[in-house]
Amino acid sequence: MQLLASITGSPKISVPMTTVVSGIAKMFVGELVETARMVMNERRETGPIRPCHIREAHRRLKLEGKIPKKSVPRLFR
Repeated sequence: MQLLASITGSPKISVPMTTVVSGIAKMFVGELVETARMVMNERRETGPIRPCHIREAHRRLKLEGKIPKKSVPRLFR
C-alpha cells in the first residue's frame, strides 16, 4: 500500500483501489509468463522459466506496446 500511496500521491488508499491494482498486476504477470512459455516453446526448451525467457518476453511485450514507456528516469542502473 505504501508503494501505491507514493505513486498516487494520496496518503489514503481504498481497499477497492488495492484490489484493482492487484488484479492488473496479476494480469500483467500472467501475460509475461505466458509469453515466456511461448519463447521456451519456440526455442524447444523445457523445464522452469529462466531469466532469459522473462527478458525476451518483456522485450516482446514492449514491442507490442503492452508495457508503458517510463515517464520518470531511473535513479540507479
